[in-house]
Amino acid sequence: MEFNKSKDKEYKLPCANCDNETYHKVLWSVDESEGDENIDIFSEFQIILCQGCKNISFRSNWQSTDDLLDYDVLTDHEELYPSRLAGRKELKDIRYLPYKICTIYQETHSALCGKMPILSGAGIRIIVEAVCNEREAIGKNLEEKIDNLVQMGILTKDGAEILHSTRLLGNQAAHEANFLNEKTLDAAMDVVEYLLKGVYILPKKTENLPKRK
Repeated sequence: MEFNKSKDKEYKLPCANCDNETYHKVLWSVDESEGDENIDIFSEFQIILCQGCKNISFRSNWQSTDDLLDYDVLTDHEELYPSRLAGRKELKDIRYLPYKICTIYQETHSALCGKMPILSGAGIRIIVEAVCNEREAIGKNLEEKIDNLVQMGILTKDGAEILHSTRLLGNQAAHEANFLNEKTLDAAMDVVEYLLKGVYILPKKTENLPKRK
């Protein structure tokens, strides 16, 4: 075990506060290695500081000589805590969301940032269904409930069509255990966040504005 081998080293990483990639400096590190006659594993654990917002987080990484069987160099297996993606911050003002929907949203956001595609896809579908149930949309299945949101004036027809896409993605994740790619999930989460803003957040934030008579 070796202390501070990588102290003051900088990595360009996603920052949860800056909402993009920034340089992070290592404040403290511990390196260790283990292995046998067949394989060696090298691990590093670091407390890191964002050079932009000064937020402190944790980075771990490990490499294995087993990777040399397929590649000419050791491969990084990096994890960040808390998990995050550049450009994917939580919605502002989520306090305006109903408690149950807020909880589902936060868990889905964590799954997305943690690169868990099946849970992310299923969570996106559950959010849509939770909104339909909270608004008491009528229908024998989620497809009909989304259409009913249009009749209730909560969604436009175009908005409903987009939500149907997220519903189908969620079905693939939940029922077929399909792995959805990151770009598709990111777009689906954008749609769901737009829904939450329109149904809950913006009406609450603007309820004191003058109303047309």
